[in-house]
Amino acid sequence: MAYGKPNMTKHAVCFPSKVLAGSMGAHIFNITLTTAADNGNIIGRGAWNSFDNYAEAACPNGFTAKIVDKAKNGNWYVEVTAVPSTGEALLVYNSPIIPYESPRELAELSNFYNDADEVVKAYTLTVGDIFEVSAEAFTGTPVKGKALTVSSKKLVVGQ
Repeated sequence: MAYGKPNMTKHAVCFPSKVLAGSMGAHIFNITLTTAADNGNIIGRGAWNSFDNYAEAACPNGFTAKIVDKAKNGNWYVEVTAVPSTGEALLVYNSPIIPYESPRELAELSNFYNDADEVVKAYTLTVGDIFEVSAEAFTGTPVKGKALTVSSKKLVVGQ
């Protein structure tokens, strides 16, 4: 993972709380990013690069989700309601490796992101999966009950 300077750009924080792929019920792909991505971004699987590695693609049309609740830590729980019929919707999630313990602001998860050309873990999303993301993962203001789609890797809050 790449590291952003504290108190500058705040990156999305994610945790795949209840994602089937996390318990070996669906694929987790290694994807080489073409552009930087935060944990919690939604992408697609592109062309084969090599064994166990694919290129990044845009998330195919047909992915929808909804915000089901706000977590006690201020993040949002997102439930997948539909997946594309033409390919996978993949959740970017690399476990953060935090090289700093102090000062505390250096260890904030929102300082970390996945840079272009990095290989990330991408969890195949299925209907009913629930994952947790911070407000930075959204385009628009997250509100419980709102429908979501994807554009430019980010979750777009509906009307």
